[in-house]
Amino acid sequence: MNESNSTDLLLDISILYRSTQKYYDKMLQSLSLTYAQLPILILIYEHEGISLQQIAYEGGYDKGTITKQVQKLQETGYIRVQSSKRDKRAKELYTTQKARSIMNKIYGIRASWWQHISASIPEEDMQKFSTFYKTMVVSAREFAQKDQEDIVFFDHQKLNVEIDPGKMSTIVWTGGCNFRCPFCDRSRFIFLKEDSRVITGAKILQYLKKRQNVLDQLVITGGEPLMHAQLDPFLREAKKMGYQIRIETNGSYPQHLQDLIKAKLVDQVVMSLKNTPEKYGQSIGVGQTEIQKIQRSVDILLHCDLDVRFTILPIKEFHSQKDLIEMISWLKDAASIELRTYHESMESIQKDLHGYTYQELQSLLPKLQEITPNIKLKGGSL
Repeated sequence: MNESNSTDLLLDISILYRSTQKYYDKMLQSLSLTYAQLPILILIYEHEGISLQQIAYEGGYDKGTITKQVQKLQETGYIRVQSSKRDKRAKELYTTQKARSIMNKIYGIRASWWQHISASIPEEDMQKFSTFYKTMVVSAREFAQKDQEDIVFFDHQKLNVEIDPGKMSTIVWTGGCNFRCPFCDRSRFIFLKEDSRVITGAKILQYLKKRQNVLDQLVITGGEPLMHAQLDPFLREAKKMGYQIRIETNGSYPQHLQDLIKAKLVDQVVMSLKNTPEKYGQSIGVGQTEIQKIQRSVDILLHCDLDVRFTILPIKEFHSQKDLIEMISWLKDAASIELRTYHESMESIQKDLHGYTYQELQSLLPKLQEITPNIKLKGGSL
């Protein structure tokens, strides 16, 4: 595995959780308790008469989980449940004498584990960590309750004059992709780190509003932009400001593509064709794909009125000259096809691949242009 200074909070929390669970289950075995029941038992002990709803809120539990664990605690004789005197429909939870007799032991088990995992951390750092952790818990609780309607981006180039000569463009990158193309050189937008820079759609729209009389075009790339349903309302706002919209896609979401075209939310589409139908799964790194979706996207783009460009990134390990001829034949009715040269980067998913050189593509170009004249060479990958 590659070493990285970036945090991986999900993995760290998972390791801490599983190690903690293993410790507690071992220590609680003689008491017929489990780690899953412990926080609920402690909440009841420290808040006698607490309701199921309060436990759900305090612990972030769902109803099914609480009901299951409360039932087990009842069966082992550690708690009792009674109807509330104020509201007969509500249930109040209390510990039994059996539970109260073991709580000192439970607190000791908890303290021992805490001392073990925090022993090498200076007290001052531990206090800071505790404060940070509580803040993160509050933020996590609030975020989990929100409707995630606003699209987010993971990078923003405020001005670009090269991607479309003659146009002042701004580029945003979405995160996540359903492909794992070995020759992809944008792995940071596919394998998203938890400390990745996140930019809200609202912030991008604010920027677009300020540059309304300067910029011509908004470019959405990724990752795979069309995997995000939240993209549509964002594009509507950008179109209201008069921006031309360019979307770069792998073509695996034909319905979303068609919907955007029908709604007039896109002006230019750049689709990256990965290989021939027979070799597509190999080239996208997932073993197989629904090639009919790719074929449908190609068909949609060949028959629409937009500015459409197809790009091909020839890699010797994946594309023979015969494959390239077949790919160009597939796109023979396209108005614009770009053959691009590959340059390995630190972000390339698979290292030591060999792209066709510019000179090699130049020598192959006349043969390809016999199929269609609408081909040009361009350095750099999509």
